[in-house]
Amino acid sequence: MTLNPITALSEQLQKLINEHGSAAILRDHLALFKDQVALLEKKNIEFTTENAALMSEIHGLQSKIEVLETKVHQLTKDNEELRKKIQNYEQPNHMNLLDEAKLNILKLLFKQDKLPTEDIAQVLGYEIQMAKFHLEELKSHQMIKDIPYNKNKKVIIGWFLQQEGRRYLIENKITS
Repeated sequence: MTLNPITALSEQLQKLINEHGSAAILRDHLALFKDQVALLEKKNIEFTTENAALMSEIHGLQSKIEVLETKVHQLTKDNEELRKKIQNYEQPNHMNLLDEAKLNILKLLFKQDKLPTEDIAQVLGYEIQMAKFHLEELKSHQMIKDIPYNKNKKVIIGWFLQQEGRRYLIENKITS
């Protein structure tokens, strides 16, 4: 079948128009694609810069964490030492508490309870005020206590050795 020259020319023209239209669409798509690639490259640079900044910040924070961990370790150690010192101060240290006068009072009360302040002062040869001072010191450390009792129809305050006082004398081998 032979084609009419006009029909052949018309087909050729139609083919040329289709190819030209496809090329224009492709050009538009290509331009759009290039724009998207440029935008993605720009975002990539921004994210890379931001990532580098964040990594630097993370490194700095890790260094600070290491320093703080070292400080926490040292402070924990210092805290333990201070707790031990506090415990030592809170526990009664009778070796520092007991001078000769206090030891003499404890030894006297170990041998004889129910002694009034005046008798203790007289037996040990102390002034009454000095005896009162040492008795109150021993009382504050729960080594002795004062208890009222009746003697010849009269209420008298007598001093008694407490367990802590006995413990001190026995543990330090002060009594015989």
